[in-house]
Amino acid sequence: TFSYNCCVKEKKIQKLLDFAELNDGYVSVAEAKEKGIAQTYLCMAEEEGIFQKVCKGLYVKKGYEVDPFTILHFRYRKAVFASRSALFLHGILKEQPKELEVYLPRNYMTSGIEGSRSYHVSGDDFLLGLGLAVSPHGPLVPTYDKERAFLDVLRHYNRYEDEEYRSILSQAKSYDLDHEKLLRYADAFHVREAVEMALKGIW
Repeated sequence: TFSYNCCVKEKKIQKLLDFAELNDGYVSVAEAKEKGIAQTYLCMAEEEGIFQKVCKGLYVKKGYEVDPFTILHFRYRKAVFASRSALFLHGILKEQPKELEVYLPRNYMTSGIEGSRSYHVSGDDFLLGLGLAVSPHGPLVPTYDKERAFLDVLRHYNRYEDEEYRSILSQAKSYDLDHEKLLRYADAFHVREAVEMALKGIW
């Protein structure tokens, strides 16, 4: 009956809301199905303005910020936030970069990710310094630790405007970096001498 269907709908949408509250506001179609809730109810909730569809298969509850880090991670599971994006996630850079920077494993998404700066990295280089950080308005996302992120800015200084690069470098003292780890990473990329030269006078 009509009243029965309305009751079922309300219960299903309430389950979605309860789950979203525990999941930083987000619900994916796959997560809903795991809870026994068909995508139809997410569509209904979207029509009623309760949820917003942020990309294919992912919804966010009304009142929560749409988080580009969470969305990119959802769409490209193997992407890892790098360089400036990683420094931002660690709270070192206060302003979110206009373009997200990510590293991808070799042979994954070979065309790159539209709307971001994406770079393919091979083998052990991709894994070095890999970890997690809390996204600005969402859950944990894969990112490099601050030593690896800072090192990559130094290694690829030509990717940045001079003023931006100097600004990142000038703030190095406040990063609370592990110097031994940073130099160990520099050795892994065979750039220790260049890194020591770049940091001369800072530490």
